Amino acid sequence: MLSGPITEMGPPANASASYLRTSLIRTGGGAAGTNDTMCGIAGYVGGRPAAPLILECLKRLEYRGYDSCGLAVQTSGGLFLRKAVGSIDGFREQVLGLAPAGTVGIGHTRWATHGVVDVRNAHPHVSCDGAIAIVHNGVIENADRLRTELAGQGHRFASDTDSEVVAHLIEEGMRQGQSFDRAFLALQERLLGTYAILAVHRDHDCILATRKGSPLVIGVGNGEYFPASDIPSFLPLTPRVVYLGEDECYSLSAGGMDRLAVQGDLAVRRHDVPTPEAVSLSVESISKGNFEHFMIKEILEQTGTLERLIREAPAAIHDVVPLLKNSKDIVFVGAGTSYHAALFGQYLFAAVARRHVDAYVSSDFEHHVDLLGPDSVVVALSQSGETADTLEAVHLAQDRGAPTIAVTNVELSSIARLSQHVIPLFSGPELAVAATKSYTAQLAILALFGESLASDLPADGTRPLWEARDRLFNLTSEAARRHTREVGRELLGAQQAFLTGRGRHYVTALEAALKLKEVSGLRAEALHGGEMKHGTLALVENGTPAIHFYDQQDFRRTEIAAAELKSRGARIISVGPQPLASSDQHIRVEDAGIATPIVQVIPMQILSYELAKLKSMDPDRPRNLAKSVTVP
Repeated sequence: MLSGPITEMGPPANASASYLRTSLIRTGGGAAGTNDTMCGIAGYVGGRPAAPLILECLKRLEYRGYDSCGLAVQTSGGLFLRKAVGSIDGFREQVLGLAPAGTVGIGHTRWATHGVVDVRNAHPHVSCDGAIAIVHNGVIENADRLRTELAGQGHRFASDTDSEVVAHLIEEGMRQGQSFDRAFLALQERLLGTYAILAVHRDHDCILATRKGSPLVIGVGNGEYFPASDIPSFLPLTPRVVYLGEDECYSLSAGGMDRLAVQGDLAVRRHDVPTPEAVSLSVESISKGNFEHFMIKEILEQTGTLERLIREAPAAIHDVVPLLKNSKDIVFVGAGTSYHAALFGQYLFAAVARRHVDAYVSSDFEHHVDLLGPDSVVVALSQSGETADTLEAVHLAQDRGAPTIAVTNVELSSIARLSQHVIPLFSGPELAVAATKSYTAQLAILALFGESLASDLPADGTRPLWEARDRLFNLTSEAARRHTREVGRELLGAQQAFLTGRGRHYVTALEAALKLKEVSGLRAEALHGGEMKHGTLALVENGTPAIHFYDQQDFRRTEIAAAELKSRGARIISVGPQPLASSDQHIRVEDAGIATPIVQVIPMQILSYELAKLKSMDPDRPRNLAKSVTVP
């Protein structure tokens, strides 16, 4: 299928081995490739050079993926393509000295799920003739079948990823006489799975965009457009945004934005496009400011975010209280940290509202949906509002007639738009991979839910939250952080740690263990306070850290469990209102009633952050993890 050679522009003399491929794809063209999920997409079309703007946008999306990156820019000689393994910073330094001043381009930062991390599997992907480049976020479920079909038609593949089939499908459509627009629209007829796709063609001064099940928004400037996975990508460049609906296709050019549609066998462009909406996010909210990392900035913001939630959330919650009160069944679903919040809700509703609530991991929800009906309510918890498993849980609930309530940090996310009711977290952007302020906001929302069902007066439920906010001042002070850092030093040589708690404090143990694992790389296992002697005690060695969470009510039972661990050589770290008799180290956390888990988790967030720094790890970007899990 190659009709001519690729003119290679190998890496600059001072480039590292990871910056391996720069191509100017001319009339004949060439290859490159990648696919994936949980990735960042950015593009630009307008009157300014595209490459610097795309790289700027990709940098702000690095929390979505940071294994590899790349961009393609339209030039008078073809498509300028460059890819690299590694960070955006190093990539930007190399590209800006080479990139032409083209005004149309697309870029991508990858978090690998299909194919190893190498330049071959980095985006963008190109067609055999070199005329088309695409970037993709999602999973093409029928990629293997399409690849076999396209290979039989003479197409050559350069990557191991599913995304590459998109470029070849567009190329094959155009070979058969379709226009660029029509071949792009035909993707909806051929692709199974989830996708957000941007495509450019060397002979067309536009970007084509579509989405299904993966996030994609369009920043709207003055005669310029910024398609991207997330608003923070382009926020400093424009505050106006258009949200793409499912299966919608658009063409973006310096001349305007058009909706693509099929009419007969042809593609037509229509001007009935949504009016851009102004977003309320500030540029400062997506900046680290004077902080070393986003994670510590977001931890320390929790006093303010909790106060804002206390003031603004009750009105939104009031609207859904009747729905919850009149329901036969209440179900919470979430993934990762959001599942821990769901478990907190289960404990809380039993204790405060005297209601039975089920909490499920989103990916396991399909095995329980037959119990649901129109008199059930499903509460979906998701920081991003794009978590694929949770989005599928909402679909399953609605298929059975159950109304859904989204509790999310992104009010116009996929889960929010699908659900009948939306409760925002009022937390602002969270750019570190590890959830911190969004988790405590979820707990606060659920606490308000529980109090509302118990009293019919949502405002009354804010009292324990005000107490929690007051506690946060002390826990986030410089003196408290120094103390937590010293606790972290004691964990430096540990190979494993056990964390225990009873009731809702078990939820804190789960979330704290997750933070220690994902941020600092410590093997941490959470256990219910009464389960340590059922097997795990056999793993305790001299010096093994055992972290206990408790309030005054659970103090005596926790002392007994800690003493038993101490007798086996464990190092006891206590997190509660007063030290245990066997405590080697203590972090003082005063009780705050039902909001105590909000307070307890703060020093654990700080501990995981400080331990990561002591290990010279990046707290914002843990190894092998990305912020938004947008595929199952």
